[in-house]
Amino acid sequence: MTELLFFLITIYVAYVVFLTLGGISGFPHVGAISKKRKAMKIYLLEVPDFSVTQKVIGADGTTGLAIDEQQKKVCLIDHRQQNISCRVVSYESLLSSELFEDGSTVTKTVRSSQIGGALIGGVALGGVGAIIGGLSGKTNTSGKVKRIDLRLIVNDTQNPLHDVNFLNFEMNQDSPNYQSAMKTARHWHGLIEVLIKRADMEDRENPATISQTQPISIADELKKLADLRDLGILSVEEFQQQKAKLLGSLAI
Repeated sequence: MTELLFFLITIYVAYVVFLTLGGISGFPHVGAISKKRKAMKIYLLEVPDFSVTQKVIGADGTTGLAIDEQQKKVCLIDHRQQNISCRVVSYESLLSSELFEDGSTVTKTVRSSQIGGALIGGVALGGVGAIIGGLSGKTNTSGKVKRIDLRLIVNDTQNPLHDVNFLNFEMNQDSPNYQSAMKTARHWHGLIEVLIKRADMEDRENPATISQTQPISIADELKKLADLRDLGILSVEEFQQQKAKLLGSLAI
């Protein structure tokens, strides 16, 4: 009986140490993550000129997203540093949304009118969204997943990427927690896709906002194509194809 009691006490002490130190094998401290997520939710309520209608905070407690549907704005919130920061961008600034499972693409959507219009001047790309979108990446055969992430690319040359994590420790794909995380991640990818499509529709309804903003410079368009390649929106092959079309337009 004494040995059993000693064993149980040892297990309890080990568990307390595990929680206090943040676990082993890279598992984060649950209490610290909960505290950061709560702080971000409070912060979102205080963002000037922004009314949250939908929000999500990443499972790792470092980043999140919020939407103001009345003003057509998105808040990209970040708590990777000591202080919380956020960027508020318009729907029109969303260039792509990509859902990853252990680093492999599950699905992706790209704003075709923004790439084909405001960024490229309407000369080269046209329907690039159909070229890039769809399923890609390797198939998971192990039945276990360690990470689920959503990556947004926004029209910001200084800080174009914003990642949100939905799963950050290994789970079986048939587990309820995995299913819940993937369902939430797919919801937010789908939601951002809706915002991107709405921005595309507005551009098609108001083509003057794309084509008449400023004269087209071939040098500028080539640089923008290179930027899209470097961001991973265009593959090397797609970059070469669109570059050839752009240069070919000089002869027209």
